[in-house]
Amino acid sequence: MADKPARALVIYGDGLMSALHSHLHALASKGCCGFLALRDLVNEDERVVRELAQLLDVHDPAISERFMGMKAAMVTLGFSVIALHELASELLSLLGLQEAAVAENSKFDLVFVHIWINALVGRIMETIQPGTAAASHLYLALVLSYGAVSEISPSLASLCPHQSYTMKEGHVRHHHPMLVVQQQEAVTRRDGAKRFSFEEFQEHGGNLAILADRFLYEIAFKLWKTPKYGA
Repeated sequence: MADKPARALVIYGDGLMSALHSHLHALASKGCCGFLALRDLVNEDERVVRELAQLLDVHDPAISERFMGMKAAMVTLGFSVIALHELASELLSLLGLQEAAVAENSKFDLVFVHIWINALVGRIMETIQPGTAAASHLYLALVLSYGAVSEISPSLASLCPHQSYTMKEGHVRHHHPMLVVQQQEAVTRRDGAKRFSFEEFQEHGGNLAILADRFLYEIAFKLWKTPKYGA
């Protein structure tokens, strides 16, 4: 059980499900895995922006207004491999997390990183080793999407029981969801998944699927900024 609110680091890779590496499999084996279902998109040219907009649920008021003053930041592409160790350290610093201590106050409660570097995930996991102060107060989430798709496999149709979002209005894409793994020491469950892949999550993942635009509410709940989504 957590003794105080966590701080969240979300790493999002658009269209990168085909470029998987060892650090991602390691995170999947330690966390709780599942899917984020996407609403259908009319214009493929706007896919990148529209999918990101769903993940951030940008159609509502500001994050701070919805979630009890939650302070959020977004970091996007533009870092060299040479600066990775500095980037990993700075991301944790923005959340007030150091290996040996946790600051009482931090610049942000949530940092969203729109970037794809396998080594960054490895560096973060290396810094938040089990037993450190940072490990017990960092809620780490990795989200990957397929990008542009032209077929309907892999599909969420075989998930049982049927998820609640399928019963509501709105055009939802029932294939190629975002894949998400979430991990916080002594807080999240560890499921049976060992690799970061659709088939592995479908067979062994601890979570099934929710709409992508509800993901931010799940994160806010983990940070003690909103009641449990769906409760």
